[in-house]
Amino acid sequence: MPPASRLRHPALALFFGAALAASAIATPAASLHAQRAGAPRTIADTLRIYYVGYPVGYERYEIAGGAGGVTLTTELDYTDRARRTHVKATLRMAPDWTPGQLEITRLTDTSSRVETRIDVRGREAMVFARGDSTRVALPGAAFAIAGTTPTAQHLALVRYWLAHGRPATLAVIPGGPVNAVTVEARGRDTLAAGGRRMVLDRYAVDGLVWGRETVWLDGEGRLAGFITAGGGGLTLSAVRQALDSLRPRLVASATRDRLADLARLSRSVPVVAAARGAGATVALAGATLVDGTGRDAIPDAVVVVRGGRIVAAGARASVAIPSGARTVDVRGKTIAPGLWDMHAHLMQVEWAPVYLAAGVTTARDMGNEVDFIVPFRRAVDSVGSLGPRMLLAGLIDGGGPNAFGAVNAETPEEGRAAVRMYHALGFEQMKLYTLLKPDVVGAITAEAHELGMTVTGHVPRALTLLAAVDSGMDQIAHLPIQGNPASDSLRSLIDSLKAHGTVIDPTASWGELLQHSTAEPVAAFQPGVAYLPPILAQRITRMGAANLDTATAHARLGRTLAVLRALHAAGVPVVAGTDEGVPGFSVYREIELYARAGFTPAEAMQAASGTSARVMGLERDVGTLEPGKRADLIVLDANPLEAIANIRTVRMVMTRGVLYRSADIWKAAGFGVPRQ
Repeated sequence: MPPASRLRHPALALFFGAALAASAIATPAASLHAQRAGAPRTIADTLRIYYVGYPVGYERYEIAGGAGGVTLTTELDYTDRARRTHVKATLRMAPDWTPGQLEITRLTDTSSRVETRIDVRGREAMVFARGDSTRVALPGAAFAIAGTTPTAQHLALVRYWLAHGRPATLAVIPGGPVNAVTVEARGRDTLAAGGRRMVLDRYAVDGLVWGRETVWLDGEGRLAGFITAGGGGLTLSAVRQALDSLRPRLVASATRDRLADLARLSRSVPVVAAARGAGATVALAGATLVDGTGRDAIPDAVVVVRGGRIVAAGARASVAIPSGARTVDVRGKTIAPGLWDMHAHLMQVEWAPVYLAAGVTTARDMGNEVDFIVPFRRAVDSVGSLGPRMLLAGLIDGGGPNAFGAVNAETPEEGRAAVRMYHALGFEQMKLYTLLKPDVVGAITAEAHELGMTVTGHVPRALTLLAAVDSGMDQIAHLPIQGNPASDSLRSLIDSLKAHGTVIDPTASWGELLQHSTAEPVAAFQPGVAYLPPILAQRITRMGAANLDTATAHARLGRTLAVLRALHAAGVPVVAGTDEGVPGFSVYREIELYARAGFTPAEAMQAASGTSARVMGLERDVGTLEPGKRADLIVLDANPLEAIANIRTVRMVMTRGVLYRSADIWKAAGFGVPRQ
């Protein structure tokens, strides 16, 4: 792949331009697939699969129609960072696309295993999944689909919906509670492909995973494209191989659609008080003030905000409330700086309001598709959609079949070019991944520093931790440090990190979620799962390691916390990040784990506020509650300095000087409201 193709992102221009034409939200009556409810002719297509914008494999499907019904057969085969996913599916349906049987088989190089089988008979389905059998009663409109992949299942889902009068909701199986899914016609995209004009109908599917997925069908009812963020995970997309060059335009179209959804949600959330614009003033009066500086908490305090900035913060006796200010009574509460998540992947718009509801006012995205995250950030920063301030780290990896992300560099010049591209797009950092060569790492870090950017990420496999730091890495993602903190070797390593000023983003809560024993329910350490939308809760509660017992998992976590304790005691900066954790709630857990590791409650909170602001060079603007700083703050029902678990009691959040009730945002985002 030539360097230019590795670095080109044409959809950024298309998002704001006219190269992609989109109609009003309506499905064209003339579309062939909208006219035909009966069985189609035989269709065979190949889809190219992308993961976080990088081509990783293919899916080949066939739809065969006849008097007896419709059969979809599909085979998905892709490799993400040396991990192969190989799945076959067969879905047998009646001529009107009503499902009769679905079978999903997972293959390895040496074996095959039926993972899911669904047999539908009338108003009942027998589901075989994860070793269990379940009998499910079906309502009037129901479809059989086994999650996000294989992606061709979505073609059949939309065809079923069209053939059955576009019902308001569909039940989908397999197993567990029957999930309510909606399909919505969102408009038409007109594109040029192969020298001819093509019209694609665009649909949004909601409820199959957490967040909306986008499906495109052409006039013959063939699948043209599909995009999902996997319900809180990373972006997977499919595009018909013949239309591969159009993928950036499809990403741009789906992004516009999802940002329109976010704007509607944002307008539905009431504002408690607003101090934006010249002269607009809000005073929060009566709470205990924990300003994040390390000073003692101030009881019966007043925080005055004007034009989105703090103009006064202190004891009521020393702070006058200006005449005409909108005063909000927060007696009995605690005011603290807004929280930060320093390791986020905001790959779907649903993350933005959830973060804000949880009190997260700044999130650093640690690797995304450029064509999505740049307009997403603009929508929150400039258009006013609900969400945290976003800081962006540009993902870059070495080349080859196991690379991660759309931007790769195999030579120093390619690395420097990637840095310049990200810098021009307003990214604050570079994020390195594992396959970069040492000389490329050196070129990237030197170019980034020359342009005023810092460098974070994984330690490339070709380097040791200290070699990566010596090559110019300023920050390290996750916690690539193991051993006994009392050993000479580990003490020496930690001393070197301190001397370099290296920042650690340990994502301890993500490690706990992935590596806890499945014998221990997630709710035992993450009570936030009780408030998740059911489809998201299903995904989260299935995480963990089945081959670990609880004692072993706890011991592993204990070793992680011991290393964190040693880093903190040595003065190595630690910042709070969650990776792909429990949306919103994992930030609380990260802070709690730091307290378990020996941080004081104030220090644990600073890791998710002032320390994060400082290592990003923003300490003069945000991170503490002092005059002149941006009014990003939270109002809690209880003081986290007294018990760190009180960090979970966020009642209100202010961002850019606008105050919201967290409960209103949680409800708008489809979450339960955490008990205060």
